[in-house]
Amino acid sequence: MNKMKKILAVGLASVLAVSFAACSNGGDAADDTTTTTGAAEAAAAKTGYSIISSIADVEDTTLTIDSVCAAVLVDADGKIIDVKIDEAQTKPDLATDDGNVADLRTKLEKKEDYGMKGVSPIGAEWYEQIAAFEDFAKGKTAAEITAAVGEDGYPSDADLKAGCTIHVSDIATAVANAVNNAQDLGASATDTLKLDINTEKYYESDETNLQYDSNYAIVTLDADGKITSCIIDASQAKCSMDGGKFTVEAGSYKSKKELGDDYGMKAISPIGAEWYEQAASFEKFAIGKTAAEITAAVGEDGYASDADLKAGCTIIVSSIAQTVADAATVA
Repeated sequence: MNKMKKILAVGLASVLAVSFAACSNGGDAADDTTTTTGAAEAAAAKTGYSIISSIADVEDTTLTIDSVCAAVLVDADGKIIDVKIDEAQTKPDLATDDGNVADLRTKLEKKEDYGMKGVSPIGAEWYEQIAAFEDFAKGKTAAEITAAVGEDGYPSDADLKAGCTIHVSDIATAVANAVNNAQDLGASATDTLKLDINTEKYYESDETNLQYDSNYAIVTLDADGKITSCIIDASQAKCSMDGGKFTVEAGSYKSKKELGDDYGMKAISPIGAEWYEQAASFEKFAIGKTAAEITAAVGEDGYASDADLKAGCTIIVSSIAQTVADAATVA
């Protein structure tokens, strides 16, 4: 009898052990599914950007063209995962080489050549102070970014001004706008965010007009260097002249995307598409491609050579494609 009870007890214990193991495995599988789903949701990220452009310091033969661009990768809570900031600053002088600016590098690209370190109260160059701003911005919301800047336009937050003492009003506004404008374009939180600005003289200097164009490219890249989200834009600084002197008024001006239908391309486009619509086609085409594949899609004439791209984009895209490729490969 005791032997029979022992056998039954062992058998019951075995059944319970198997049942427990099955339940445990099932629970782990369910937890894994939940964790995987949660991770997938957490991995989603929005890509955003903002450009603030202006013409200032207008004198008879000189002026300053400024374009601040901020690019962000934002999580589901509206907090900044990563941010990139740069600024194109062009100072044409009609008294010197008819307004031809030889050095069109951005402030970041100029590094030590920008020459801020010698006058900085913390002995830091512009690119170093922007790096401090970017580090400060990570993990913060748009509201927290703007709250860190005083009414005078300088950092008011102690942590921020420890590494950044420059005037940051436009920079903070651009970052906040970028966060608020961010969209789900296919990026994930683990992707790498990149920004590139390319400025070039568009029209030759003459008696009526001098124009400098800036192209902007914001991309996110996966571990294989393929583009997961892409944003392009451009701005045109048209500097009117009369008798060898600037007559343009100081003030802000819009990018091509901000101009929307007012840019006026649709009527002359062979596919009846405005600039921002063709830019959207380019952005869609760029997804899943590498820098090399982007530049390979453009012919020697500067127009799209890839059939899929030129179906929705018939504008000259050589500068745009190069800026996107540069963004994808910049350190």
